[in-house]
Amino acid sequence: MRRIYRLCLLGLLASSTLVHADVASRLMERYVQALQQKDGAALATLLAADARIKVTLLMGREPPMVISLTRAEYLQQQRALWNFANDYAVTVSDRSVLEKGEGAAVTFEQKERYQLLQGTLNRNSQMTLRTESRDGKSAITEIQARIKQW
Repeated sequence: MRRIYRLCLLGLLASSTLVHADVASRLMERYVQALQQKDGAALATLLAADARIKVTLLMGREPPMVISLTRAEYLQQQRALWNFANDYAVTVSDRSVLEKGEGAAVTFEQKERYQLLQGTLNRNSQMTLRTESRDGKSAITEIQARIKQW
């Protein structure tokens, strides 16, 4: 009987993991769609009110620059980029999802290209979105980005 109970418990844990991973994947897809459509309102709905954003800028031979942003600062930066850049395009690849407690972490490569001040800029970012379920609603609670720009 104990063996059957353990198998049932393992089955429930595995299905819970799949749910967290599936929800995180959908949040990531909505995140990318909001970026592609330059939709600040949609992006804002995906981020928890206390979301933490950590950006590490890799700039050639200079030491990495680490910047921490609040949700509001991050949204402001995105809106500024969309308002001043032309031909903004973003794509993602190499996605993986890892279940973490009551949420999950989605890692992926994000590539951006845009025109700014008469020059074309490219960014490659290694991204991690951490998600968490709070009060029955899943949200992005943390964004970590390692960005190379040229």
